[in-house]
Amino acid sequence: MNWDAPYLISPHSSRRLYWASNKVYRSDDRGDTWTAISPDLSRNLNRDEIPIMGKVWPLDAVSRNQATTALSNVVSLDESPLLEGLIYAGTDDGLLQVTEDGGKTWRKIEDVAGVPQWTYVSDLHASPRDASTVFAAFNNWQRGDYKPYLMKSVDRGRTWTSIAGDLPDRHDVWAIAQDHVNGNLLFAGTEFGVFMTADGGSHWVPLRGGVPIAQARDLTIQRRETDLVVATFGRGIYILDDYTPLREMTPEALAEDAHIFTLRDAYLFNLLGQAPAGAAGLGAMSGNWTAPNPPYGAVFTYNVRQPPADDAKLVMTISDEAGKQVRRFDLAKEIGLRRAAWNLRTDPPPPGAGRAGEAGRAGEAGRAGEPGRAGGPGGGRGPQQPPLVAPGRYRAQLGKQIGTDVTPLGSSQTFTVVAIDR
Repeated sequence: MNWDAPYLISPHSSRRLYWASNKVYRSDDRGDTWTAISPDLSRNLNRDEIPIMGKVWPLDAVSRNQATTALSNVVSLDESPLLEGLIYAGTDDGLLQVTEDGGKTWRKIEDVAGVPQWTYVSDLHASPRDASTVFAAFNNWQRGDYKPYLMKSVDRGRTWTSIAGDLPDRHDVWAIAQDHVNGNLLFAGTEFGVFMTADGGSHWVPLRGGVPIAQARDLTIQRRETDLVVATFGRGIYILDDYTPLREMTPEALAEDAHIFTLRDAYLFNLLGQAPAGAAGLGAMSGNWTAPNPPYGAVFTYNVRQPPADDAKLVMTISDEAGKQVRRFDLAKEIGLRRAAWNLRTDPPPPGAGRAGEAGRAGEAGRAGEPGRAGGPGGGRGPQQPPLVAPGRYRAQLGKQIGTDVTPLGSSQTFTVVAIDR
């Protein structure tokens, strides 16, 4: 029995699958037939001869075959997305194996400088940016060693350097992933959460945002939407939507009083008649778990280094291509990295302009950190709201407002509102 048998779909063919026990197997017909492409890649240890907790346990030991896994198996596996046939395998008894020809020949790596011998290879990640770069996470928890072991090789595993940096001492590492655009942006899943580094591994910062203190067992990146997906041990799956701003997390950007990061296109569509997933929106009542949709409209990520003075407000101003203001709304004045959403509606008419103008103020964009308040188009018996903007290019600018005077803060960001036909 092997609890951690790795399985992957080749990035070079959707029909090609890889799976491993103590050998690596390949299927080119989506699993109908399998062929071994390696010999035994492990140390082939016999657990009946290895002391555990100070003794060699008998064959009839309680839970011997229920609570323990067989030793000497491949537990991590990855193929380079840039070079077909370059495959890395790691075992639970501390070996790394590399093939550069699809399994015809394998190169064994028995010792990695700085990592204790026999340490479990918890993850291997072939770089999406450089064919010769690979990352490896090792976990020595079985010997009471909870030090983070995180390594990088730029020569396909021949030599290694540590990139554990300032990860906390007792945060043993389970997973590693590299951004496909910024090679210095890395994510690590540890025993107690998710960390990121913007400098290649010298300094690590925990990612919070609702992620519980839990073992982050696996990481993957959804490249099209630039989302980080985290699989935890026993606490579910968590998704960081659009981490693009982390690519721009430079000292210069953080030194500005306020800074807006690059944002995705905003999609313009009709929300009428769209209900949450489930039976008429009753998924939770019928026992089906559902998650809320992302906020409708444009989502802004920004950083505030110093909040405006007490007599000033922090505001976001949206202008069209001609430079005409189409919307201005208040933001929370708290410092740090925050998000806010604009529901793609224009400024409401001034007070006294009629019943529609008064009702329109209910649709103003939510404060930073409360994107759910951004709302969407009204309809039916709901309050009337200002009109939606037209598709096109727009510009967002942070500012400090005192009375009616607004002073820009930092650089602006342009983005596109894209119409989606139903």
